[in-house]
Amino acid sequence: MKSTEKQKEYIRITSDLTIPSSELEFRFSRSGGPGGQRVNRRETRVELLFDVQRSSSLNDVQRARLLNRLAGHIDSSGVLRIVATTHRSQLRNREEALARFVQLLRRGLH
Repeated sequence: MKSTEKQKEYIRITSDLTIPSSELEFRFSRSGGPGGQRVNRRETRVELLFDVQRSSSLNDVQRARLLNRLAGHIDSSGVLRIVATTHRSQLRNREEALARFVQLLRRGLH
């Protein structure tokens, strides 16, 4: 593999389901709330978006089950949205969002 090629990463959901990281979109913004002198100066808020409706990784049964069971987390266009703002670090919020994503999908598919 050439060094310029990006290695494709996968997120393991279950033993028979992996989601390529290319199907996830991350958005970063400034977290709200109280703070000190450095308040709202760093984009630590992480929003993870996963298009359940159009994902090529899901079969029809999985898609229907997730759309039904995770309806409270999925918008009208079929996009699952997870927001993480717990940590002061963008990296840690990204890790938290990914962990919650895996947990939600596992719960939705069970």
